[in-house]
Amino acid sequence: MSNNRKFNLLLYVDRDLTIKDPIHREINFYNEKWILDFIATPEFKRLKYVMQLGVSYKVFPSATNNRYMHSIGAFQVASKFMNELFPKVSTAEKKLFLITALLHDIGHGPFSHVFEKISNTSHECITKQIILDSNSQINKLLIKNNIKPKEVVDVLDGVSKYDWINKLISSNLDIDRIDYMLRDSYFLGTHYSTIDIDFLIKRTHFIDNDIYFASSTINVIESFLLGRYYIHQDIYNNKHSYIYEWALVSIFSRLKEIKNQFIKYKEKIYYYHLYSKIVLENKFEFDLNTFLHFTDTTFISFIDSLRIMNDKIINSFLDAFFKEDGVVSLDYSKRNHIDEIIKDITHKIDEKYLINELWKGEKIVYLDDEKYHINIIDTKTNKLYKFDHSKFVHFNNARKENKDKIILVNKNLII
Repeated sequence: MSNNRKFNLLLYVDRDLTIKDPIHREINFYNEKWILDFIATPEFKRLKYVMQLGVSYKVFPSATNNRYMHSIGAFQVASKFMNELFPKVSTAEKKLFLITALLHDIGHGPFSHVFEKISNTSHECITKQIILDSNSQINKLLIKNNIKPKEVVDVLDGVSKYDWINKLISSNLDIDRIDYMLRDSYFLGTHYSTIDIDFLIKRTHFIDNDIYFASSTINVIESFLLGRYYIHQDIYNNKHSYIYEWALVSIFSRLKEIKNQFIKYKEKIYYYHLYSKIVLENKFEFDLNTFLHFTDTTFISFIDSLRIMNDKIINSFLDAFFKEDGVVSLDYSKRNHIDEIIKDITHKIDEKYLINELWKGEKIVYLDDEKYHINIIDTKTNKLYKFDHSKFVHFNNARKENKDKIILVNKNLII
């Protein structure tokens, strides 16, 4: 008896409506099931393989959280705001707010902000391209859900007609900052922000198409801003993290100097077809299908395979990144003795790869434009005013003077 019958197995798995999360405990989609379609797109799933904190894990080993969960976390914070604001706002506004919260970081490349330096483009620019691309699943889903892609882009640009959405998506106190402050602090093992979201949201007021926070939240807001400043100074602008960022950026600078050799080895370099455009073309351009493969995984494979070229300078950068070897940090107080220190390290060094400058933080702590400032309402007098940022700006400048102390030297780059 023949036993060659073919069986067609149909496996059906019901989509989860809840996600366990260390920050928000449980994120559920019972009331917003339509959001799950966006989370299931290849454009969004790619964020699972993009680290939220870039190369910070080299200094803080537990800093391995990704953009995927941060984006869902931002959606959760937005959902909490909606529980307070709806039905004061329309259903269309609600959907626009929630989806923009979810998609705000969709354009981040490998190691997040490091990729921006390497490709000379911004994640905001790429995010908008993906949303407007008629071939992207996200674009098609937006249209299917009666959300105009251009309206999402307008929010990201801060020019939407809905001022309250602009404010909660990007300001000095927005859903993005609230989630990444809580999430990054958790994964770093620090306590820079313990903001009580529920306390803040319960004291949120919707007035004349804008968002105001009750004056009773001022201490909470000040604590949040101070925490954000400290995490920038100690973590995001950490001098040791900068060393690894610098090594990655320098690899691509070196590749541009030896383009012919780079092309010669194209058959042996992993993901050459992805990253060669950054090296060989002055302007970074991509198609959607290509960008889906820009992840931390492919990036690491690409740079590690560059050893096949046997370029001493590139190998020294790779050693600095992978082996954490070959980099020295010097206190700014020794700046007048830099030449003597270099001679002690080696007799010959390629000055092109010598960082002979102060380390300065590059990421913005406070958004200065008035439209990004925090609105306050005095609930006793109903007086409306802007939160006073002046003391925080002064505090920021005062401490920054004491942070610019580092000179970096790579001691392995010997000709």
